[in-house]
Amino acid sequence: MRTRPAVRREGTDFVVRFVGAQRALIGALLPWLAYRREGEPALTVWAGCGRERLEQLHHKLRGGEEVVLSLGELHILHAVLLSVHSMFASEEAFNTQLGFYRENAFELANGLVKAVDDAAATS
Repeated sequence: MRTRPAVRREGTDFVVRFVGAQRALIGALLPWLAYRREGEPALTVWAGCGRERLEQLHHKLRGGEEVVLSLGELHILHAVLLSVHSMFASEEAFNTQLGFYRENAFELANGLVKAVDDAAATS
């Protein structure tokens, strides 16, 4: 899996293009976290937002090849990637439930930060 999404700056926002497995991983993690049994306070600690915002972001990301995201939305994605990474006791459990490896989430989180930083530096 490519660990770095394509990102370019557009004003104060960023245009992000997740491809292939990146898109599938994000698409699996957002609803998985949003529909856990824990309440809004736990979701807010994990993701920086509640269920409704996670659902909105999931819908937004399904809308097309490229999506315009604010820094706040990018932070939510990063938080989700890192939070879900630690919610499983084993690599096998993560892979069984989500179809990816924990390292995929961790590497995509790091790649996202680097891509956003590079896009900000070049604009």
